[in-house]
Amino acid sequence: MNKKIICAALSAMLVCGLTACGGDDSSSTAAGSSAAESSAAGTPDASSAADSAASSAADSAADAPADSTAPAEKSETGATVPITFDYVANGVTLEVGKEADGVIAALGTYDKKFEAPSCAFTGTSNYYVYGGLQVVTYPDEHDQSLNLLYEVDLLDNTVATNEGIRVGDTYDDVVAKYGKPDQETAVFAMYKTEGKAVQFFFDKDNPDVISEIVYTVILV
Repeated sequence: MNKKIICAALSAMLVCGLTACGGDDSSSTAAGSSAAESSAAGTPDASSAADSAASSAADSAADAPADSTAPAEKSETGATVPITFDYVANGVTLEVGKEADGVIAALGTYDKKFEAPSCAFTGTSNYYVYGGLQVVTYPDEHDQSLNLLYEVDLLDNTVATNEGIRVGDTYDDVVAKYGKPDQETAVFAMYKTEGKAVQFFFDKDNPDVISEIVYTVILV
């Protein structure tokens, strides 16, 4: 594995800035297809039998199933899938940085809820646990009564990213699917877009193995 190691001080500052405070006993937290076209040309003297054969061959080619063993094409970064930054759970899209109360209601009954003072925002963060999924909210800085979605945490292997990566998979599994990380240290790899990111944290005792996956707001 070829992972760039950034100094410990930078790692500590980055991880603190990108993840919510811990609380309670929790850790805090479509493939494209291509089609080929073919054409056949004949002379004015070609027989109708030849035309029928060419038509039949073209129809057979169009109906043939795709070769599922063919390797997925990679982007310039090496990704074999489009990266999605909004997690989908049971048909509910969880978009970090957006209003949270409606999402929490749509997810249904949670297994556990607790709250803790937010280390990244003013006010209190709420933690909702649904099996191996944890959803963290934070109060809007302009309206403390409005809760926004801060993090979606995948805590164990009962849940997976939209692209199929889960806790227990390896760094190489991540890179094989997502491509080269936008940023990484000895303890995590991050893929980001404007205002949000997907982070893969690795086990401290086995640094190639994912211990937690976090969809989060990027703080500026």
